[in-house]
Amino acid sequence: MPRPYTRYPCGIYGPRNLVRRHARRVKNRLLAQKGLAVADEPPILQPGQEQLFSYYAPALDAGVYTVTATQDINSPQTTETYSLPEAGAPKSVQKFEVVAPRFNLPDDAIHSSYPPQGYGALANTLPHVVLTDPHLPWDRFASKYPSDHDPEFNRNRVPWLALLVFTADELKLSADELNGSDGLFTNTSLAGNVKQTQTFAINMQVEDVSKIKSTISPINGLKPEPSDDKTTNVVLVPSKLFAELVTSYDGDGNPVSGQKGPDVSRYKYLAHTRDINTTGMADAGVEDNGVFGIVISHRTGPLSNTQPQPVVVHLVSIEGVEPMNDNWPINFDTTKYVAMSSLYSWNFVTLPEGSFNVEEALANLGTTLNVLRAPDAVIKGIDTTTAFGKRLQGRLQDGYTLTKYRTTTGEITAAISRGPLTPTKVPYPLLPAQKEKTGTTWLSNSGIDLQIMDPEVGLMDITYSVAWQLGKTLAVADKSFATSLIKLRASILEPAMNLAKAEVLRARNAYKPRGETLASLARSIPALKRLHKATPGLHAPGGGMEDRWRRPQAQHLDLGFYSPHIQEVFQKHATEIGRQLMLSSDGDCSERYDEQNTPNSIDWMIVLDWVLNKMFLYNIPAHYLIADPTYLAPETLRFFHIDRNWIDALIDGALSLGNHLDGVDEVRKTIHGMIDAYVNPGPQVQPKPQIPTYGFLLHSETVTKYPDLKVEVVINGAHEHNPILRHDNLDVTKGVMLCLFDQLPGNPGLTSITFTQPPHQQSFIAGAELDSHHVKTLYKRIYTVPGQEPNPRPWTEYEWMRPSDSDPAPTVSSDVPHAKAVFKWGEEATPEVRTLLFPAWAQDVNGVLNHFGALNPDQSGNPIYKDDYPNAAMAGIQMNNPIYRLVIQYGASAPHLFSEPERGRTLTVPFPPTVESAPASLQTLAAVSGPTEEPHSSEEQTAPEQVLSTVSPYTGSDAPQISVVNAGFELGSPQYKISCYPVDNDPLKPGIPTVGSATKVPRDLVFSVVQDPDSVGPGSEDNYNLHSMSILLELAFGPKDSDDSRWKTCLLSEYTGPGPFMLSNLRFNVLAQIFDDTVHKRCLELRIIPRTTRRENSVPPNQCKEMSFILPVCNILEHDPKRRIPVWITPQYLNFDAITTEKYHVLLLQAQP
Repeated sequence: MPRPYTRYPCGIYGPRNLVRRHARRVKNRLLAQKGLAVADEPPILQPGQEQLFSYYAPALDAGVYTVTATQDINSPQTTETYSLPEAGAPKSVQKFEVVAPRFNLPDDAIHSSYPPQGYGALANTLPHVVLTDPHLPWDRFASKYPSDHDPEFNRNRVPWLALLVFTADELKLSADELNGSDGLFTNTSLAGNVKQTQTFAINMQVEDVSKIKSTISPINGLKPEPSDDKTTNVVLVPSKLFAELVTSYDGDGNPVSGQKGPDVSRYKYLAHTRDINTTGMADAGVEDNGVFGIVISHRTGPLSNTQPQPVVVHLVSIEGVEPMNDNWPINFDTTKYVAMSSLYSWNFVTLPEGSFNVEEALANLGTTLNVLRAPDAVIKGIDTTTAFGKRLQGRLQDGYTLTKYRTTTGEITAAISRGPLTPTKVPYPLLPAQKEKTGTTWLSNSGIDLQIMDPEVGLMDITYSVAWQLGKTLAVADKSFATSLIKLRASILEPAMNLAKAEVLRARNAYKPRGETLASLARSIPALKRLHKATPGLHAPGGGMEDRWRRPQAQHLDLGFYSPHIQEVFQKHATEIGRQLMLSSDGDCSERYDEQNTPNSIDWMIVLDWVLNKMFLYNIPAHYLIADPTYLAPETLRFFHIDRNWIDALIDGALSLGNHLDGVDEVRKTIHGMIDAYVNPGPQVQPKPQIPTYGFLLHSETVTKYPDLKVEVVINGAHEHNPILRHDNLDVTKGVMLCLFDQLPGNPGLTSITFTQPPHQQSFIAGAELDSHHVKTLYKRIYTVPGQEPNPRPWTEYEWMRPSDSDPAPTVSSDVPHAKAVFKWGEEATPEVRTLLFPAWAQDVNGVLNHFGALNPDQSGNPIYKDDYPNAAMAGIQMNNPIYRLVIQYGASAPHLFSEPERGRTLTVPFPPTVESAPASLQTLAAVSGPTEEPHSSEEQTAPEQVLSTVSPYTGSDAPQISVVNAGFELGSPQYKISCYPVDNDPLKPGIPTVGSATKVPRDLVFSVVQDPDSVGPGSEDNYNLHSMSILLELAFGPKDSDDSRWKTCLLSEYTGPGPFMLSNLRFNVLAQIFDDTVHKRCLELRIIPRTTRRENSVPPNQCKEMSFILPVCNILEHDPKRRIPVWITPQYLNFDAITTEKYHVLLLQAQP
């Protein structure tokens, strides 16, 4: 939608414009408090206010003008006058043209129209268009009345645009008229190829309009201008109907006798301008202030229809209509049509009484609002008598849905997933320890390790893994971001490495900074002068001068990135470099860049902008935001929380670009820390960045009909906060609106949200009641004295009956004189006029307002309304349809129907309840929670954690029973042959390499788990259902040189790979986690668990014949291959206690020659 015209451009556009503009206002206020110079705030209206103008004419009408320049020179010393040009010399003349649209409008001229294309409206609706240029209706001259001597001249002006409603029968031409041998267009360049558009207009050359047979046109009398278009859309209006639309009426609604020509003065009441504060509007809100031109039709659609009937609306030019005196009165026998230039047109449907209206739409939204998840009918329809059904219902209540999932090995199966918009509040961060350490919840190299297995439904939760992959995809697709990210990484890595190397060398007296070197020259030069002397101390005792040149061999010092010396100090320097990159170059360069000042690093500015945009959900595909289309059905309002863990996963995926480092990505950690420092600054930073945590999605026809549907938000207890962080129409055609906040419902917090029609898009009606028999007008209270309290209750009402009706007019008690008629139905079917009568209607309303204004004076005795002339601004307010409001109020009671008009037609409903998630046991990727009877929460399923973090992996009864060493399996149970070897195992030299350079290359290890068929005896099939199998390896840590060092007995010291995966038996899933155990200290557990939910999540032996898997990207430690490394195996069978066996021959180590 085009940007609105504004008197005070805000200068900040694009994503996050609301919060950035608010931050600028707050910062300017803070600077002003310190006495610093800031730009003046423009004098715009306050939120909720609007100012109406009867006209908004430009300084010059469109046309060609001539400027003549003369100059008179007077001497102060004499009385002589010298004039230029001299007598007889040519004058200085310059012609110029004021260009304005005439036969076609610019593409961005129309801001909106009502009713929208293809939608319906009740029969009493008066269509209107909203123009982005408020001057446009008065850019051209349309009428000589009122003249500049008339007192009304400064109150009303006739626009050159008029909006007219037609039925298809009125505009559709027959085939013979279009292309017949004696058709209307045989003399034009279109002859034989004339086509009408879907709005029954014909695109043709302007010069051909005069050649249309049986037709007159105001276009024919127009004086050509240099900038005129050559073509235009022409609509042929039946001449009888046209005559009705330009007939003069008096104040009682009677035709004026002796009319000399077409009269367009009625249209001065049908165009006005509104200056509004655009706060809370999705499209117009790109500016703080908007000025719109509004043109209203005074003709309705058919009034007697019992079925929906399509109609056509045309915005036509009435320039040149008034001078058509030679054609007046129109000879209907010879003149069948009047050709008018149509500048904009659309279709809508006239609906019978009882059809859709904004009142019912808002009422339905308020009474059915909910959180964003599966429909309640679906959730309640699940059988919860089983543990599986109960868990599945819980997942749906959390906002999950089923999706297709392809495993690492290529098989297609099902998984559960959701987007960042959740119906319940998800704890953030899920991993507090890691967040504090790295500045982010996640630090993954592939995203696979962010998958979570839910054993109770037997499906993989790929929510965070999908977010990570999406982040990387979006980053790769954004060339600007990808380039800046790589440059930012280099800006951190290179200086930090140089500083780290300098610190390591300086600690060994092998390096001095330039400053210290220069400072030491004062001592070095005298010392050099003494070198030739036998000065004591130049050599060791007992030695000679030649010993000066003998130096011990320097020990090699590794200064590579992976050196322990560098790793020990690198992060410290990287953090400091990042802090410097975050600064602004303004002033003394001590302030942090805040998007309102100049950045020290352009790359940081681009990366930060991209990240913040994603936190505001910009450019995230809709199918990632909404897990399933049924979650946001038509005519629904759905609230949601934003899962910051999901956003962190997306950002981590994006920041993983350009990483060429093995192990932990220290540079990415630094960038995460920079982002976290920006989002969560100290108390000294003002204003603080606002990050959305809550919001709603609205899917309704109301958004299509009112693209600037106004959203007013009240927040208590949040100082200096912009109430709305993002307000966008995601799809106007489908009617989808998104709104984001950083407060949750509460007090303090988000107190209320009010939906109402915007001032410039409120619908207009010909009467409070209108049908083919009567019309009723409500006289709204408006004032000419400022400071009056608004009152939606009308002064009075009055009803007129159709003159041709036999029914007697209703008895109306009124002390106020009224016009005899204000609406013309038409005395015959063709033409059916269906128009408000002007000036009768306007004078009638103005008279009633003056009457009641005099009866209700203000404190000074002045009438609260007094105006001698009705005008377009007054008419625009009176024709406005009543405004309806939907208020969502914290703590409100159950919803009720809309209140009476005197109370403002407001429906108040409560917010959906906020469900707090119960604390979850934070485990590693593979960890899953056991059965629980706790109340449902959005995080019953335990969250993934990076394998580097050390947390307690089990709680309560889930704790593994690793207490028996060197014990055999349960007697009679199936036995398994377990071995481990590399994927690239060499048959001539089998085993895992543990010596030399071979350990420098990460290895993919195969864990072969094969059942011994002879061990499955009678009874095993029914008794030994496998619940899980654990393979545990101790990890090395601590000093390397002690006698009991674990570095000599452990295969690995850490695991940072993408995670294990099954080879063939996809009935199982393998999960990896690192934790501290009281017996084994730091260890890695590889746990094989079934996907099934049957038999209490267990599998019979005949389905466990093979359970092999791969553990990829393992950094093998170097040690003696003759020294065996123990592995602990723990199978867990249903109804049996777990027994752990220590094995020394699982790991096949490569023998050395």
